[in-house]
Amino acid sequence: MRTLMTRIWRGEAKRARLLLFAPLFVVSFLYGLAVKATERRWRQKADMIDRAPIPVISVGNITVGGSGKTPVVEKLAHRLQAKGYRPCIILRGYRRKKKGVFSVDLQKDTHETAGDEAYMLAKRTRLPVVVGKRRIEAIDEGISRFGATVALLDDGYQVKNLKKDLEILVLNASTVQNPDLFPLGPLREPLDAVGRADIMLVNKGEPDDTILDLAAGIPLFRVNYRPLHLFCMHHESMVHHGFLRGKRVLAFCGLGDNKPFFNLLRTLGAIVVREAEFEDHHHYTMADVVKLRASTDIDMMVTTEKDAVKLETMDIPENLFYLAIEAVIEREAELVDLIVNRLQEHCGYEN
Repeated sequence: MRTLMTRIWRGEAKRARLLLFAPLFVVSFLYGLAVKATERRWRQKADMIDRAPIPVISVGNITVGGSGKTPVVEKLAHRLQAKGYRPCIILRGYRRKKKGVFSVDLQKDTHETAGDEAYMLAKRTRLPVVVGKRRIEAIDEGISRFGATVALLDDGYQVKNLKKDLEILVLNASTVQNPDLFPLGPLREPLDAVGRADIMLVNKGEPDDTILDLAAGIPLFRVNYRPLHLFCMHHESMVHHGFLRGKRVLAFCGLGDNKPFFNLLRTLGAIVVREAEFEDHHHYTMADVVKLRASTDIDMMVTTEKDAVKLETMDIPENLFYLAIEAVIEREAELVDLIVNRLQEHCGYEN
């Protein structure tokens, strides 16, 4: 169902949108009322908002999945570490099986216990990653266990019960093409929620006049994503992404928006002969792997690193690779200096 909704939002399933328009419109209208009611309720309960003893930086979006915020969190965590801070990454841990508040332990946890994004961030950054539904409790864990001096919230834009010192919004440039609220469109909040941001990062295209108007007075940076390498999961070996050129590829992934990944493979020279789309946070089974490996007219299968962590314990085909990527932020040094200056100005905090 989620894959169908994504196709409707992208304008690829016009007949389905027409047939489902009435119920989607009604649910979208009710969802909008709920969003406004939640916003109003928390404004009235300002004294109940949690306040952390360290600076809190939120990195989030206003759409349902697929904004590219997690690579940005990874990049900023390392840059703040280089500035002398001790960052701790905070997540809710979507679809995790382990309850309560805990730090991700790569020796004991898996993508199932911690959640796929939390587990992947812990592997990629080797920095403290703490999972908890109530973010203030996760931050307290990060302080007491790791001596954290700054908290980075992954997907924190809609978190209302915690005071955030800096709001960084990652926005897809194509968002304004479908400005409807969920489920009629991909928006978690109305477009004017952009105005809450202290800093905006725009990806997947150039910002149009609508975005520039919404972001008036907000520092704006562009972010792109570049390939790092391919990793063969069966042989645990790394190869240059140029290995893709001319190869017949079955591409598969389960992201908020799968198309950009498939398009990236094509720009790297891969001949994508088949696309297999799964829902965001899809839980892979051996049946999925068997079905994927049944393709005989391909040279290799390629997925994302986020999907790969959910395949690690399975019988992996020899021709299965994941493509590692990183965020590339234009004027990155300027952005990091801006963040550090804001922390010092607003929080009176120095590393």
